[in-house]
Amino acid sequence: MHLLSSVSVLLVSDIELARLFYQTVLSCHEVDGILFRRDCGLAIKLVQAEKIEDVKPNRNLWNVFSYVEDEERLDKLFHEAKAHGALFAYYPKIREIGDEKLKEFAIRDLDGYLIGFGLAIER
Repeated sequence: MHLLSSVSVLLVSDIELARLFYQTVLSCHEVDGILFRRDCGLAIKLVQAEKIEDVKPNRNLWNVFSYVEDEERLDKLFHEAKAHGALFAYYPKIREIGDEKLKEFAIRDLDGYLIGFGLAIER
């Protein structure tokens, strides 16, 4: 079996503000209710929460992680998000997770979801 794509589903407190955030800060395009960026494989479906208590971002762990093709693209995404006013959870850094060594950064959206971008690098 070959995975063609994956869409992360986020329960949000205000779907219109969340949509505007992803379109403005992360330059996502919307097609059939999915916000995406082709250049990094990011695809998110926003769902309006019935109650604010239902919005529960992970603690200290990404809610969404997008693997990027190369370091140049990662740097471009970082600078673009920074120019668009992203709230960074952390700037680009190198981290080991299990057997993998990643260069990555992460931002927080309006509901506190942690959106990570990165790539595996040589050990």
